[in-house]
Amino acid sequence: MSIPTPQTRTTPQFYLQSIIAFAVSTIGVSVGIAYLPVDLWMRAFLGMSVLFVITATFTLAKCVRDRQEDVLAAEQAQYYQQMPIWNGTEQQPAQRS
Repeated sequence: MSIPTPQTRTTPQFYLQSIIAFAVSTIGVSVGIAYLPVDLWMRAFLGMSVLFVITATFTLAKCVRDRQEDVLAAEQAQYYQQMPIWNGTEQQPAQRS
């Protein structure tokens, strides 16, 4: 029996695209809030709201990842539970007559 190797679900290009999209959107909303024609306290409120949304998004992504890893670990445990265990004795080759 061979041990299954986990396959990555994302490519390096997708990972880079995600980082760039996050950076561009964060910078864009920050610049937009900074140049809004409103009072400073309104800009501060919007800025704190955006930071809260960003941190909540990271927390949600971590929870989803942890749940997926738990499912994978349970599958691996089930796989290893079904493997035969060596009982310490050598098997004798069948004698031919």
